[in-house]
Amino acid sequence: MSSSFKIGRISGIDITVHPTWLIAFFFIAWTIASLFERSFESWSTAQYWTGAVIGSLALFGSVLIHELAHSITAQRLGLPVEGITLFIFGGVSQIRGRYKRARDEFFVAFAGPLSSLILGAAALLAWVTFRPETGDPSLLLGIIFYLGFMNVALGIFNMLPGFPLDGGRVLRSAVWGWTSSESTGTRVAATVGNLVAWGLIGFGIYQFASGNIVGGIWMAFIGLFLQAASRGERQAEQVRSAIGQVPLRAAIQRTPQFADATERVADVMENIVIRGFQQVVPVIENGTPIGFFTAGDARRFPATEWVNLSVGTVIRRQEPYTVQFSDDAVEVLSALRARRIQYAMVLADDAIIGVVGQAELESLIRFRNAGGDAPVGRPPI
Repeated sequence: MSSSFKIGRISGIDITVHPTWLIAFFFIAWTIASLFERSFESWSTAQYWTGAVIGSLALFGSVLIHELAHSITAQRLGLPVEGITLFIFGGVSQIRGRYKRARDEFFVAFAGPLSSLILGAAALLAWVTFRPETGDPSLLLGIIFYLGFMNVALGIFNMLPGFPLDGGRVLRSAVWGWTSSESTGTRVAATVGNLVAWGLIGFGIYQFASGNIVGGIWMAFIGLFLQAASRGERQAEQVRSAIGQVPLRAAIQRTPQFADATERVADVMENIVIRGFQQVVPVIENGTPIGFFTAGDARRFPATEWVNLSVGTVIRRQEPYTVQFSDDAVEVLSALRARRIQYAMVLADDAIIGVVGQAELESLIRFRNAGGDAPVGRPPI
């Protein structure tokens, strides 16, 4: 999710927010305000909306705790975690690498729902302990009740066996442990996940037809999201099963040259791109990578303007996604597609040694899938 913006860092894990989070924030706040208006008649409109805004923020805080439980558990098992992104459907932990054992995936997957259930139980216990005998509760208690209910619901929903929900990953780890085959676990979890997705879509249509228009549309969208994610995981597993591990080195483009953000577009085009040295040029600003420059960036402007434009003003600035030289090509391609970005920087011993892009990876994988063993594209490093 390349357009996400960073809001902090916890336990070495970057926390980012995708712009779609704002859609969910306003929708949830509106839902909470409507709930409070129906439940607590003595509250004023200001109280409804104050509680709704705080409750919506606190719910995403709960989602962040849920994802931190996944990520910190993964870290303790030796898996690197790139970050956590909050978006329209909740949150996602960007865990790198593959699980070596079924039980590792089980522990990571189950940690999230467990944290939500614990949070929910604690909030509901506070509600039962401090709620008034008569009349409406205070604003704080009303928010606590909502958070307790929603965290329990979040924990239960995520345990549905719909891949890639946590329950789907728990199911995959269970089948993997039972059959000693990760690919079998993935196929079973993806198939069950597809059925769950269709069930959610059907339930959303039913809700829509029953008059719950917004809730029905939301549920159907969640089902469609799960269906797409399940299909993508199943396809990736089919590729892995068919061709095994594909070394990333065969798709890497050497990058001996970088461009400073202050360099002129005309100079970079003439000295690097047009001469064929590199088609993708990492851009540095004050020693920090800020993105990639390609001929496509330059072509958005008339050639006569290139001499007056700096590279830093024409590229799409983003914190570059990095992968390791030893990573598997299929996994890297899947990560790039999930993040909707075209290129990644390749590291070896913490040094940038190249760039790899979706096009090169797709070409390599197609070649290997067709039975080829030799590298394609540029020579390996």
